[in-house]
Amino acid sequence: MFDYVKNKYNQNPNMVTEDNLENSNLYVKFINAPYLILPNTIEEFHKTHKSKFWYNLRRSEKLFSKDFGGLNFKILKSKDDLDVFLDKVFMLFNKRWEDEYLSTPWKCKDGFMRYKEAMMDLAIHDKAFLAVLYDNNDELLSYAYCLEDIDTVHFYQYTTIIDNKYRKYSLGKVLLHKLLEYTITEKKVKFDFMNGEQPYKMEWAKQKKSIYIEIKGKTFKSYIEYFLLRFKVYLQFNDLFRDKLKATLKFKESIFGKC
Repeated sequence: MFDYVKNKYNQNPNMVTEDNLENSNLYVKFINAPYLILPNTIEEFHKTHKSKFWYNLRRSEKLFSKDFGGLNFKILKSKDDLDVFLDKVFMLFNKRWEDEYLSTPWKCKDGFMRYKEAMMDLAIHDKAFLAVLYDNNDELLSYAYCLEDIDTVHFYQYTTIIDNKYRKYSLGKVLLHKLLEYTITEKKVKFDFMNGEQPYKMEWAKQKKSIYIEIKGKTFKSYIEYFLLRFKVYLQFNDLFRDKLKATLKFKESIFGKC
């Protein structure tokens, strides 16, 4: 449910990080996950980019406030706040990706409800939180669905509004900046951007780790599963095949529906 992050909702993940491999099992390399070892202070954090980078971020916020009347960032952990904003997360996510095929339960209300309920439960125990960026009318502009443990924040799911009128304000970057500063003030050690080396992650991340899919044991059956999985992963990351498959599946959704 949460890739390689273990919690009560994902007690036996089939994904593992490179530092958790066991000789008794088989592993297929899946993807890389970028991460940032967090500086001790905000001042040290600001040294990780040039002054023009921070100037442009501040300018984006000022321009948005001038044009739309305010930009608000908040970390949500209370049940009432999460109940309201997670419904907005569902709508924003599906609006953002409505023209693409995604193999995720977040496309359907029933599938998303599992993640809503998990967040509301985990947040009570400081195992998760929702970071949100919204305007003065409470319109959700960007969010990060985050999991956490003692020293690490895991950046599990993230979406930013794609309305053309907001493009010039770099709202996703504004959210990440504020979120990273929050994790530093909370004395976290690592910010884990999780699966995928998208450019917006690599703008902040300094290191990366390999993620593997685990196959239990080394039996004849597990070796067959291993070679089939290797082929599946190869196809998944083959751009030509993936684009054709996604187009086919999107067409199927248009006829039969997403859920």
